[in-house]
Formats: sequence, C-alpha cells, structure tokens
Amino acid sequence: MINIKMYPAENGDSFLISFGKENRKHVLIDCGYAETYRNYLKNDLLELKEKGEKINLFIVTHIDEDHILGAIAFLEDNNNSRFIEVEEIWYNCYRHLQFEKKQGVLSEKEKKILQREIDLGESYVKRESIGGISKSEISVKQGSTLGALIFSGGYKWNNSFEGKAVSRDNLEKINIGDINITMLSPNKEKLEKLKKKWLKELMDKKWNFNITEDNLFDDAFEFMMLMQEESQIEKTEVSLEEKNITESVEKLIGEKVNLDNSSTNGSSIAICISYQKRNLLFLGDGHPDILERNIYNLGIEKFDLIKVPHHGSKKNMTLDLSRVLKSDKFLISTNGKNHTHPDLETIAKLIYMHKDMKKDFYFNYETKASKWVCVEEMKKSFNLDVFIGNGSSPINIAID
Repeated sequence: MINIKMYPAENGDSFLISFGKENRKHVLIDCGYAETYRNYLKNDLLELKEKGEKINLFIVTHIDEDHILGAIAFLEDNNNSRFIEVEEIWYNCYRHLQFEKKQGVLSEKEKKILQREIDLGESYVKRESIGGISKSEISVKQGSTLGALIFSGGYKWNNSFEGKAVSRDNLEKINIGDINITMLSPNKEKLEKLKKKWLKELMDKKWNFNITEDNLFDDAFEFMMLMQEESQIEKTEVSLEEKNITESVEKLIGEKVNLDNSSTNGSSIAICISYQKRNLLFLGDGHPDILERNIYNLGIEKFDLIKVPHHGSKKNMTLDLSRVLKSDKFLISTNGKNHTHPDLETIAKLIYMHKDMKKDFYFNYETKASKWVCVEEMKKSFNLDVFIGNGSSPINIAID
C-alpha cells in the first residue's frame, strides 16, 4: 500500500514515499547532498518517468545543506531536460518571510554588496566537505540557489498555500487526491524567528539599503543561512557494555538537555501523511515544542511510521514528545559522522516510552547508537528489532 525509501544521505535526509499499486502517487522529501541525488535518487526518478509517473509533491523541509544541496542538483538536471514532472514544490525561502519588502531598484553598489555575499557562500560550499563528498560538485552561483531554480523552472511553488509560506497558520490540511497531509510545523512564530535572524544578519553587516523583492536577496539569504554553524556539540559518554541496560537507559532519560533553538531548524516543514487509514510522521528537523503539541492534537493513538526529528538529535527530543511518538517503525537518517547523531538520549526516550510495544528501528548507516540498541539484552528488554543499512543502498520499508 505504501513504500518508503530512505536513501543514504550522509548526515542528511532523503525519502521517497510511494502510495498505491496502480496509478501510484509519490511524495519526495529532501534530497540530501548532490551525491545522494546522483548515486541513488536520480535512477529511481528515471524509473518513475518510464512508468508514466511523476512526483506529486516535492518538499524541501528547510534551508540546511544536508537537505538542500541534492535538491539543487536535481532541479539543475530537471530544468535542463525536464526528465520528470513535479506537480508542486513546498519550500520556504526569503520571499516567504513575513515582512514587507519595499519597492525600488537596487543601486549598482548595493548589487555588488549582495553579490559579494553570494560569492562568500559559493566559497564556503566549495571549501566544505562531508564524508568525502565535495559540495563543489554542484553548481553554486548566482541563479543556482534552490529558490532561483524553482522560480526559473516554472514549478508550482507553495501553490497549496497560495504562494505564501508553507505554514500551519496559513493552511492546516491539504489533500493530494486520496493522500491527506496535516501540517505540524512551522507556524508563524517559528518563521518569525527566521525573519529576525535574517534581519539581524543584515544589521550586523550594517546594510542600510532597502530590502526589496530583487532576486539577489533570494540568493544572498539562502547562502547566508547555509553558512550558519550548528551550535557546539554536546557528547554523551555511555558504555556500550553497560551491565544494567535498564539503568543505563533511565540514566540517559534523566540527562539535562539544551533544546534546539536554531531558527532554520525551527522553520522546518513537518507533516503527518494519512492514506488508507495509515498515518506517517515526517518530522524534518522540527522543534519538540510545536511537534509535541500538534501531534497530540491529531488524536491518533499510534502511527504506522515515524521519521525521527533532526537525525535523532537529543536537542529535538523530550519526554513529552516521545510520549506522543507511538509507533512500531522509527526511521533515523544519518551516518553520525558530522554531529554525532543520533544521540543516545533520544534513542533512550523512544525505546523506554511504550517499552512493552514491539518497535522496529531503521538506521541507514551503522552508528554508535545503532550498535547500542543491537545488544541482545537491549532488544529483549525493550522489545526491539533493529535494521541497519549498509550506507551504500537505500532501505525500503513497506506498509500494507
């Protein structure tokens, strides 16, 4: 009935969700890095095209390199050859921020200032590499940001929201044929924080010219958000050979955690997908406060599958959130090399809550956390099955 494909995306996300057996519909969520798209996703998209199928909805959850760079590579290809139809794209960028953009034309000096920011962004992307994947393999230049590619490709962009921001406050429920989507995040409050972050960047740079609708602002905004550093990583030291498994889990649950305050993560698109009485959660990098509240309000006792927020970061998981994340299938997408995700505190909360219920955990890479939950006593004590990908091929999860 439903097939979920979780791609190897290094420390990022990329999922293709397919519905039905005939006249199938497909939702694509994020594309990881350029290599994720080129090595795995592109072939599957070409197969869909050969079957006369299309991407009914493409969601890029938020501006973060591990979600966005593969999307840039995909749209660069698709804009050149249009090898697959994409019915609609959801993606929030500069033009969707909630403040008035003034009328007027930028001076040549102002254009040069913005172009300098774009050049800095290009240099950053070329300089950085993760897991041996050079981000310079995608074309990053003015006009080749994701926003620019969506615009130049003529795609229906946030059309379900009348071209406004993808936000729970703008529209809570959306139907794509018999697929029902409920917005969980972001809301206006979370997007307001992203706006304030952008304006602060401008103030810090002492830009005093008018902020207009000029496309240069789209590019500058996207690059500036990509260059933001994640806050300092807080490592947890727990022995994988802990003798008392239950005590080690309870100790982790009691650890004090500083919650995620990133405005870019807070702007992440998180949704509940309902199809034929099946309910799936794809939670992006969303913040636990808004996720817990809106998932609770769904009134759904048990979900058929949950994509754990922010690659299992402890900053995005609370006990309150874990209580409403009741499912027998959990997906965790990361290789654990960049930010040590998934954190053991997150895994501990998820396995301890509803511990008597059978739970399957799917990791697309072997990590410290996946080894930890693979201990036989752990699996027996918390009713777990663990599936670990080889890091070089997608994981398929079928829901009947």
